[in-house]
Amino acid sequence: MKKPIKIVAFLLIACMSFMFAGCDLFTLNGSAYYNQPVITATYGDNSKIEVSRKDYLTAFNNYGASLMSSYGYTEEQAKEATVDALINRKILLKEAMRVAQTPEGESVKLTGEEVNELYYQTYSALISNAREYESDIRKDWDMPAEDSMAEESTTASVVYEAYEKQARPVYDSESGTYKIKLLETDSTPNRNISFENYDEIYNAFLAETKNNSSDAFAREEYRRYLASLQSSQKILGTKYNEEELIREEIDRIYKNLEENEYLTKYQEYKQDNNGYSYITVSQVLEKYKAMISASKFVYENDLSAYGEAVLGDLSKVNYFVDDNYFYVAHILIKFDDAQQKAYNALATQSNNGQGYVVSAEYYEQQKSAIYSQIKANVRDGETGEVTSERAVLASDVLKEVQVALANATTQEQKDIAFRNLMYKYNEDDGIMNAAYPYVIGTENSKMVESFTDASRELNESGVYGNVSGLVESEYGVHIIYYMGQCSNPFEFASDGTLELRADYTIDNGNGEVKTSDVLKLDETYLNNLNNKTLFDLIYEGLVSDNYSQYEKLNLNSLKEQYDINVIVNSDI
Repeated sequence: MKKPIKIVAFLLIACMSFMFAGCDLFTLNGSAYYNQPVITATYGDNSKIEVSRKDYLTAFNNYGASLMSSYGYTEEQAKEATVDALINRKILLKEAMRVAQTPEGESVKLTGEEVNELYYQTYSALISNAREYESDIRKDWDMPAEDSMAEESTTASVVYEAYEKQARPVYDSESGTYKIKLLETDSTPNRNISFENYDEIYNAFLAETKNNSSDAFAREEYRRYLASLQSSQKILGTKYNEEELIREEIDRIYKNLEENEYLTKYQEYKQDNNGYSYITVSQVLEKYKAMISASKFVYENDLSAYGEAVLGDLSKVNYFVDDNYFYVAHILIKFDDAQQKAYNALATQSNNGQGYVVSAEYYEQQKSAIYSQIKANVRDGETGEVTSERAVLASDVLKEVQVALANATTQEQKDIAFRNLMYKYNEDDGIMNAAYPYVIGTENSKMVESFTDASRELNESGVYGNVSGLVESEYGVHIIYYMGQCSNPFEFASDGTLELRADYTIDNGNGEVKTSDVLKLDETYLNNLNNKTLFDLIYEGLVSDNYSQYEKLNLNSLKEQYDINVIVNSDI
């Protein structure tokens, strides 16, 4: 299934049960009242698109209310925005369905694999909706919430997920310029389970919830989910038995997902320019210049904010003011429960080695004994699950890392070697599939002291791909991997200007060739242990920025082309 460039149009597609509770907009007038059309778009050929009161109120309860609470919209503004979003979605959907039936719009049709994926997503949404009741059940049953730290234990399963690129800058010999090539991203995920129809979804959902003899929580979640659907049914004046109600919910969720998929594929169809993006290389470079210029201006005038951002949220930093920061990654091997308990007791008895109940010498001996026995669980590279009861001493993990890096001859090979072992042994989920690596400053850091000191030693040597020994901390032991200094891809000129060229000619030793500064952006990784580049980040932002304008122009064109007149009831 194609990876959406942007979720299209409207939050009505969210997989949520149809609820009115707590909203004073609703009046109990039965099925006829709620199914009455309140927004109508009439086409020049007298065909119509209608939005029922039920759909409008559901949308307002989700989307409109969010605009009021999060963005300061008045109720009237929120109503107008909800109306626009709903009817615009309907207009785009009708056009998408029309285009899908034409020879040139073949790419908009849903494939069999995509339909099966939508079935799976429908099932997942049902399960997710049911599980929303877990915290309420725990509270009502007087049970403690699950320990979030326990969820990050050695049984956690995390695997490497490569970023799926949407586009790439390439040289187009026909035009003699660099363009942005759209990449095919069709890939239906491999699933442990799959569905061919509604019946299979219905039976699997009941087996996981209502008929789950081993899980009382799942059975109660089903009961409460069903009760919420029954509550909505009473308001709407509909009469379904239990099975019909669940099947109706399956149909509702599937149709929302199907509509969104049609809209996404239609958007891709409209924005495809013979395999190239309508976004140009020049736009990417100009966007990047604006990003780094703004970041440069802010942080050169506020070094405190700069330091806080670099160490706290690297996504806010588009320009490095100095060379006082560097990247690291690590493999964390935690204490097991018994070791953690022994470590905590020892720290208390010795006042962290300062002497209290036991001597400093005894403290060091016992602490070394605890650290020497720390072991890492072995994880499967495909699933992230612990593969056996066998565990590997941290000292042996370090040897394996050192050998793998010694056998790697390039920076890229070193990154891959360390990443593979990180996903095999690491117990810090925060660095797995992270957008950015960890950052340490030569003068400041947010990491524990031992981690910071070891990282700075690696930075002083300045050799990319070097690793520390076993670095002890209150969490266990760390094997730290050095990934170089934080630096800018381009330097500003002495007069404060930055010149970026969409295409120019260089002599590479074998003659003159065309190149572009955008290529450097696509070679600059946000995290060298992942494959998302600075180009990808900028391109995603441009797609998002441009979408609203694209949608507006496209809608205006459709309304003019089909002579669409929209009428809204005054009583909504």
